[in-house]
Amino acid sequence: MNKLVKGSIAGAAGIALLLGGAGTFALWNSTATLTTPSISSGQLSLANNNNGVWKDAAGTQIDPATYRMIPGQTLTYTSTLNVNAVGNGIKANLTYSGLTGSGTLDQYVTKTLEVTSSTATVTGQTLAFTAGASTVNVKLTVTLPQTVTGTQGMSSTLDLSALTFTLAQTL
Repeated sequence: MNKLVKGSIAGAAGIALLLGGAGTFALWNSTATLTTPSISSGQLSLANNNNGVWKDAAGTQIDPATYRMIPGQTLTYTSTLNVNAVGNGIKANLTYSGLTGSGTLDQYVTKTLEVTSSTATVTGQTLAFTAGASTVNVKLTVTLPQTVTGTQGMSSTLDLSALTFTLAQTL
C-alpha cells in the first residue's frame, strides 16, 4: 500500500473513534424560566370633531364655496381634534395638507398653523401627551397679502375641501 492510502485509512479510523465516543461525553447545563409580565404597545389616533368653521378677519363665519378673497384679506379655520395617545412619553407632530390651488392663488397665499391644547403640552406643532384622550385645537390662517398686485392670483382657486390633519409620532 502506498503512503496516501495508509494515511487515509488512519484518518478515517481516527474520525470513527472520535464519533463513537461523542455520545458518551456530556457537560452540565440548566435552564430557568422567568415569571415576568408581558409588555403592551400603545396607540396614537386622531379624529375630527366635525366642528370646524371658516371665518373672515372680522370673525364672521363664511362659506368658502361662495366667498371671493381679495388682496389684504385673512381667513381662519378653527376646529377641535380628538386624540387618543397611549404610550409612555409619547410625542407627535401635527401637520396639515390638502390645500391646493388652481391658477396662481396658491403661490401668493401664506398659511400658518397654530396648535393649542389644555390636555397636552404643545411646543410649536409638537405635542407631548399624558396617557389617554386629549383635545387639540387647531387654527389655520390663510392670508392673501396686500402686496399682491396686478393680476397676481386673479381668477384662481384654493381648494379647501381636501384639508387633512396628520398626527405623526416623533422620538
